[in-house]
Amino acid sequence: MQFESTHIKGKGRGKPMGFPTINLKIPENFELKDGIYAAKVVIENKTFVGALHYGPVPTFSEQEKSLEVYLIGLVENELTKYGLENLDEKIIKVEILKYLRQVIKFRLVEDLVKQIEEDVKQIKEI
Repeated sequence: MQFESTHIKGKGRGKPMGFPTINLKIPENFELKDGIYAAKVVIENKTFVGALHYGPVPTFSEQEKSLEVYLIGLVENELTKYGLENLDEKIIKVEILKYLRQVIKFRLVEDLVKQIEEDVKQIKEI
C-alpha cells in the first residue's frame, strides 16, 4: 500500500523517548489496519526507512487515531542535513513494507520505549 500525506503538528511525546516522529495528516478514506509497520518514506526525493504507527495511542489514553512515522537512524534536527528542516506543505510519500504488530497499551512508558527499540531492530532486518 502507498499513500501521500502532509506533516501536522504532533504532541511531541516521541522526541523525549528518543524517537522523534513526523506526524501525518490521515488521508481521506484511509484504509489501513491499526498497527505498527515497516515503511519506506520519501520526502523531496530523499528516501528513508521508517517505523510507522497507525491507530489509537492507548499508552497515553488516547482513542483518537494518529498516523506518525519515525525515520530510523535520524535524531531530532537531523533532517536539516537533508535540507528538510521545515516539513510544512511538503508531500510525504509512504509505502507500507510490512505489518509488524498490533497497537499495544503499555503500563509504563519505559516498556513502550523497549518495544519501539525492538520494532526498529526488526525493521532494520527487513
